[in-house]
Amino acid sequence: MSFKTLSVVTSVIAFALFVVLLTIPELLFYLFAVDGNSEAFFFGRRAAMLFLGFAVLTWAGRNAPRSEARQAICLALAVAMIAMAVLGVVEFLRGFVGPGIALAILTETVIASLFFTVWWRDRTV
Repeated sequence: MSFKTLSVVTSVIAFALFVVLLTIPELLFYLFAVDGNSEAFFFGRRAAMLFLGFAVLTWAGRNAPRSEARQAICLALAVAMIAMAVLGVVEFLRGFVGPGIALAILTETVIASLFFTVWWRDRTV
C-alpha cells in the first residue's frame, strides 16, 4: 500500500474516532463493554483530541515525499498503533474490556503493520 493511501485511510478512521469520542462516546463504551462514568467521558474527550491530531497529521502529510520526516511519521504511527493494540490485549486479558476490543486491536495491528512496512521499505532514504 502506498504511503498516501495509508495516510488517507488512517486519517478517515482517526477523524471518525474523534467525532465518536467527542459526540457519542457511549458507542465505544458499549462496544468495549466499559462503564460510561464521568471519568470515562473525561478521558474519552481527551482521547478524541489525540485522534484529531492523528487525523490532521496523516491528512496533512499524505503527499509528503520520501524523507526523514515521512519516515518519522511512519515509525511514530506504527509504534503508537501497536502500543494501543498491545494495551487492548492486556486490558482484555485483565477482564477490563469486552470482546468488542478485538475490532480495535485488529485495526490498530493492521495500521501499525502497514506503516511499519512503508517505513521499512523506505528506510534507506
